Amino acid sequence: MDEKTTMTKNNEKSQLAEKRHREILDAARHIFAEKGYRVTTIDDIANYLTVGKGTIYRYFANKEALFIAVFEDGMEQLMTTMYSHIEAVVNPADKIRCAIGTFFEFFDENPELVEIGMQVRSEFKDEHKRVFMSLYQDYIVRIQKNLRTGISQGIFREMDVEKTAEAMSATTQGVLQSFYIREFTGAAAGQKREKLTDRTEAVCQLILEGIRKR
Repeated sequence: MDEKTTMTKNNEKSQLAEKRHREILDAARHIFAEKGYRVTTIDDIANYLTVGKGTIYRYFANKEALFIAVFEDGMEQLMTTMYSHIEAVVNPADKIRCAIGTFFEFFDENPELVEIGMQVRSEFKDEHKRVFMSLYQDYIVRIQKNLRTGISQGIFREMDVEKTAEAMSATTQGVLQSFYIREFTGAAAGQKREKLTDRTEAVCQLILEGIRKR
């Protein structure tokens, strides 16, 4: 077998492995969100994919490792989605609108990740903190930079940038959690569900009016 053929086969194996890894994460997200971490077994996930559980263990050491990987993967998807939308926006106020809208839209499309996040925080506080903080720090720095740009351009008033950035992040997360608790655990059967994005304008007005230069 020549070198080119070997490289081609290795690439194909790598692509198949990546595909299977993705399938396992997606299936596990669904099962964990639906049944809960404690009740879910590796057999449940394997059966959902119609594979042997040995296939799961080739990619993840145990149920805990898979559970944490699902959470980390989801948060990375969130950040990638947000940054890809925000970076194309120039105006500081519009960046904030875009960030809030993208954040809410992401969780409208991926509600299972809210449940996963709450379960991880309950079952594995240290891992939740590790994953959250590793992504949160960069996110907060970006908010701070945008606020400073808005101040320098005369769009935003003078403020404590660090505390304001934290308050903005906490506001969107608080809206997400209260919405989830009400809509997904308390909604009556057959009742039409609202969307997080229905709250985008209200949250944008609350934040932007508070920091806009008069």
